[in-house]
Order: sequence, then structure tokens, then C-alpha cells
Amino acid sequence: MIFMTPKHPLPILIFLVCTLLFAGQAYAQTLTIAIGNYPPYSGEKLKGQGLIPQVIRAAFAQHNIRVDFQFMPWARSFMEAKKGLYDASAYWYCTESRQEYFSCSTALYEESAVFFFNKSNPIPVWNTLEELENYRIGATRGYSYTDEFWRLAKSGELDVNIMTRDEQNFSMLLKGRIDLFPIGLLPGMYLLEQNYRNEKGALNYLPKPLLTGTLHLLFLKNQPTSMRLQSIFNDGLAKIKQSGEYQAILAKFHEDKHTKQPNNAP
Repeated sequence: MIFMTPKHPLPILIFLVCTLLFAGQAYAQTLTIAIGNYPPYSGEKLKGQGLIPQVIRAAFAQHNIRVDFQFMPWARSFMEAKKGLYDASAYWYCTESRQEYFSCSTALYEESAVFFFNKSNPIPVWNTLEELENYRIGATRGYSYTDEFWRLAKSGELDVNIMTRDEQNFSMLLKGRIDLFPIGLLPGMYLLEQNYRNEKGALNYLPKPLLTGTLHLLFLKNQPTSMRLQSIFNDGLAKIKQSGEYQAILAKFHEDKHTKQPNNAP
């Protein structure tokens, strides 16, 4: 192939430089954030990678910052962010133990986690976790639940069986191998609709939540850029809430037939 040298290369050079400058201005920076799969909040194969990544991207986009999410098991995502391998870790309850190492962003979302049970083995409404001592409870490795829940599990006051995936716990609940399984209400309904559509009618959930808490983006305290990024994110989040973009993202997920919450019939 013969390459022809243009008679007037200067205009082409100017065009290329302007193109590169424009591309640089479109996204001044790219962040990498560690995250786990927890549909519909987050999922590597979900449209837009889920509710929380869409919120985080929209907030950082207010400051021309691009976000690349790295999906991995939850426990690993936390530990690798703790080592400083990522710019932030999404998304967690802002517990005292986590605040030892991380600074928490403004709340991304408020979640309620409830106990699901099999209707063939009805469970009375509980007031204290100690009242559940006679029931077999499934839990998923890497999840927070509450400090009290894990304290009672560690002491043996609660009979807790830990599995690696939520699907395993739902399968065990349907087979009667456990009596209760705590999970976020929105993810629980999504998972049942996706994987247990024919069997989901056999399950229900207790009205009293195990917890209601807010989810946060975590920034490692000993990282020199963390406080600046947290401030930028908080400002961007406030902006998309003010503009209505945040509410529009949430509405897409809450109105989806796969994540609508059913009436809690006894």
C-alpha cells in the first residue's frame, strides 16, 4: 500500500490534537471500584450493572469522572479495597468496624433485610433475635446482617448455617433444610422471580426487618486521594438527587415486575 503525504498537514494535526483534548475533557479521570454481585442492586451482567453502579456512575459523571467496576466475591472486594488496590469499595453498611479503615460516603440507598420462611413451616413474628434460637437460619458468607446476629451465631445462641450464595439458601429453604433466611427484600424478590418463579409462592417473609440501614461507598482512609474523591462523589450525588436523575434510576428498578414487593399475606 502506498501512503500519500498530504500537502497541508497542519489542519489535520490541529484536528487530531483537538480530538484528543476533547476526549480528555469528556472524562478527566477513571476510577476503579471493587464490588460484588447482588442483583438487582449490582450485577456484572445486568443492564447498566445494576441500581447502585448506575447511581455511582451518574454521581461521578457530574465531575467528568468515569467509573470502572471490578466484580468479585464480596469478602475479596472488601479485603482488596482495604489493601488500597481500588479507589473505593461499593457498597456497604457503615459499621463501626469498617469505619476503622474506611470513610463512608453519603448514603446511596436505604435497604431493609427481612427473614424469608417456608409457608409450610410458618414462623411467628419475632421481637428479639433470641426468640429465633430454635430455628435453623441460613446466611450468606460475606454479608453484614447485624453485629448482634453474628454475635449470637458465634456464641451458638442462634443456629446459623453459612453458605456461599443466596441461591443455596433459598434452595435449602424450599426443601425445608433451614427455617429462615435473611436477605434484602428487593434482592430477595428479584432472585425468587429470576430463579424460582414456579416455587416462589411457597415462600413468604416476616414483616419485622432484621435491619433497615443505608448503603455507602467506602473510601480507604490512608489513601491520599480518598477525601477528595469522597467530597466529589457526595457533591455529585447531591446534584443528581436535586435534578431528579437519582429518583429516575430508583424508579426503573422498583417498578420492574421482577422486583415489585408482594403483599405480605400470612
